[in-house]
Order: sequence, then C-alpha cells, then structure tokens
Amino acid sequence: MADVTDKTDEVTGSMKDISSRATNDVPEFDPAISELARDRDVGQIGVETFTLIVIWILAVTGNAFVCIVINRSRRIQSTTNYFVISLACSDLALALLCIPFIASRVITSRWLLGDAICKFVRFVQFLVPCVNVYTLISIAIDRFYTIIYPLSFKVTKCTAKRMIVISWVSAAFFSGFCFYFFDVVSDVDGAGRNVCPTYVSTGSWPGIVYILFVFSCEVIVPSIILLTCYIRVFKHIWRIHLGSRLLQRTMNPVPRTKVKVVKMLIIVTLLTVLFYVPFYVCQLWYCVAKPSRADPTLYIAVAWTMFGNSVTKPLVYLCYNSNFRRGCKEVLCMSTMRCYRSNTYAITNASTFGKRNHIGIMETSVTDHGLQDSPSKSFNRSHMLEKSAWPLPSVTSSTYI
Repeated sequence: MADVTDKTDEVTGSMKDISSRATNDVPEFDPAISELARDRDVGQIGVETFTLIVIWILAVTGNAFVCIVINRSRRIQSTTNYFVISLACSDLALALLCIPFIASRVITSRWLLGDAICKFVRFVQFLVPCVNVYTLISIAIDRFYTIIYPLSFKVTKCTAKRMIVISWVSAAFFSGFCFYFFDVVSDVDGAGRNVCPTYVSTGSWPGIVYILFVFSCEVIVPSIILLTCYIRVFKHIWRIHLGSRLLQRTMNPVPRTKVKVVKMLIIVTLLTVLFYVPFYVCQLWYCVAKPSRADPTLYIAVAWTMFGNSVTKPLVYLCYNSNFRRGCKEVLCMSTMRCYRSNTYAITNASTFGKRNHIGIMETSVTDHGLQDSPSKSFNRSHMLEKSAWPLPSVTSSTYI
C-alpha cells in the first residue's frame, strides 16, 4: 500500500508540474517577468506590431528630414537649431537602435538576441528621454537669456555645442547603470524561453535608489527649471508691470519671429514632458508599489507613448515654422525656385525697389580723359570726394622761419 500511495503522489506531482507549465505559471520570478513569459493573443500582437512599424517609419522619416533641412538651408542655421538637431538625432537613435529589437520581442513573445543586446536596448531606452529633457533645458536657458537678458549673456554656436555635449554625457552617465540592473532571465517557463526584463528589479535596495534618483534628476528637477524659465519668458513677452497694475503688452519689444519660436518650443517641451512622464511613473510605480501582477500591456502602452514622441516633434516644426516648411519644399524640389542645391542661393521674389533699380547692360562711351564710363564708376568713392571737396585757399607766404 505504501508503494501504491508513493506512486500516486508522484503521478499527481507530475500532473501539477505539467499543468503549471501549460499555464506558464512562474511564481518564483518577479511579476513582470512572469507575465512576459505568458503567451498572448495573435490579434493583440498584430495590432502592436503594426503600430510599432508606423511609429518607426514616421519617426525615421520626420527626424531625418529635420537634420537634412537644417543642414542644407542656411536661413535656419542658428544656435537654437543646433539643439533641434540634437533632439532629432536622439529620436533617430531611439528609432534605429531600440524599436527593431523590441519589435522582435513583441512578435516572438521571447527574447532571442542575448544579454548584451538586452542591456543595450534598455540603455538606449533610458538614454533618449534623458537627452531630450536636458536638451530642452538648454533651449529654455538659451531663450531665457536671448529674450530677457540679451546683453548679459549670449549662447554662441560654440556654447551651444558644449551644452549639447554635456547633455549627452550626463544622460549617458545616468543611463549607464542599466548595464548593471538589466539581465536576461533564462528558461522562465521551463521550456527554454528567455525574457529581457522591462522594469528595474526591486529585489534589492540599489534598484529602488536608482529609480528614485532617475525620477528626481530626469523629471522633477528638469520640470522645475523648464517651468521657471518659460514662465519668466511668458511674462516678459505678454505682460508688463505699470506701478502696481498688471497690463497686457500692446507694443511688444520682442521681435515677432522670436515670439513664434518661443511658442513652438513651448509646445515641443509640453509634448515631450507629457509623453515621457508615464514611462518614469510606471517604473517608479513598479519599484515602490511592488504589485503582485504586472500586465505587460501597460508597459507596452507606455513604451509606445514614449516612441510616439519622436513623431510629434517634426510635425510641430512643420506646423509652426514657415522656414522649415520652405526648407522641406526645397529638399523635395517642390518649391517655385529651382531644385535646391547646397552652396547655392537664389532670390525668388523681387521687390518694387529691386525691379526699378535692376542691373542691366549699358553702353559705354569715351570721356574727355580717354577713359570709358562703367557702372563701377558710380561706386568710386574717391571720384565723389573729389567733386565734393572744399577748395583750398591759395598758397600764401609763410611767416615761419
């Protein structure tokens, strides 16, 4: 009887193991890793893959156009557009170095690319938002001093390049800890399925400290700086103090072009913060709350929102910047001028003054001095000075010895 009961226990134990494997129940891992090991619906995978492909195409096309237009159009090469190129390059890095690997994970429901690629993808996923936020801070500082204190400090091209380098180096330093916190978890479901974690592990206090540090340095402090700078700029442009009364400014001393640029940059900053905050909040929520179940659909929605921010910036430039629209037409050879070429500049519209004072062909004649009249004679300053010179008095005898 003892042998029979032992065999019965072995059979029931094996049946439980088979059923647990069939349902992909992995209680020994973190909830997020256990949920990543589950099989998902084919329709959901198709929708997520299609959305990711559309985001990838729009992000690569839009940000590549931003870089090409700014590089080839001389009229929009300024210090602010150096920062815009930095934003476009970071979004291109996210689209080219991160989205394809995540798409393979979504399609196959497992991680097939090894531990090194897992660490690198999470590093880029943390790097790009940090670069964008710090670059937006540089833009806000540039606009603050350009509009409010134009004579005290000026962001030159060299200064802008240094600020961009500092933004990238700082973001790389803060995101470099991803190489320590993210590791591929092997054989999650007992059938050889590997998983690349989506959240920083909360099993030890270093992970919690890191997430809190990232949230404060990349969300709280930058938001305070951006809000302070743009509130001051907004008050300076659209409000004026007259004694104790606050009046709306009717004659704005700030040029209209700068006001348009500020509006565009404020919209870009608001969209970037709104699209990136859910990613950091989701990471912080998982770290602090430690939920018993972490649905991967929530993380996918948050990640897709972060990827979608790479699409919004070129659209904002296209809607709010006429020079960028003109540059796009020139690059695509759709403008009324000749097909755009680098190192060339054409005047497309002539004013009434220009039409009346055009340069043409004139007949030359020989003067009394034997010289020919030419158009360059009109610009000869010495000839004009000779005519307008005050005649000198006749030379008199000097009384000095």
